[in-house]
Amino acid sequence: MSVNGIGNYSYGSNYIGMSRAAQMRNRQKPTMGNLGSTQTSNITLHYTGENGDKALTAVGFPDGTSASVYKADNYNDADPEYRVRHWDKSGDYTDTNVRINDVDPENASYLEMLAYATYSDVQGYTSDAFGNFMSAAGGVNGDITYDEDSINVKKNFMNMVKEFMQMQYDNNNLAGYLSFKKFYDYMADGRN
Repeated sequence: MSVNGIGNYSYGSNYIGMSRAAQMRNRQKPTMGNLGSTQTSNITLHYTGENGDKALTAVGFPDGTSASVYKADNYNDADPEYRVRHWDKSGDYTDTNVRINDVDPENASYLEMLAYATYSDVQGYTSDAFGNFMSAAGGVNGDITYDEDSINVKKNFMNMVKEFMQMQYDNNNLAGYLSFKKFYDYMADGRN
């Protein structure tokens, strides 16, 4: 691991077509090109909703689909709810309303965790839960990807964050470890 990478998290437009670990491996092989994918995909990130509401976060997937997180129309601080809009390849979308207090990070879908991580950053409980979630969701080997068939599958994302946090510690990336630990502790405390 390079010392240059400590504390330097750059998640660009939040495109998750290739994990950070895979990107780092490809940077080490500049003459080989992008080894992470032989396909290209057209992804449209949606930052403004139909009503003019602004997305809090947005991601694109390798299969050409995308998702954006918005506050739900009936948002209430006492029982916060976010709306995750997922666009398929043809541009049609479905909405999933996520009640933040009901999300169980040990048994949640990718879309639920997008809302959960976004909420924790927006509320100031964490400072990069969204980026940490995106990294951890790719797995410590960077070999897990998501598409419209897997975004609603329930997984133990808390364990994935813990594994990624431990990897940061084992590689002496203390800034990365502390960032993941803050998100992990937020999930463990159940402070939604």
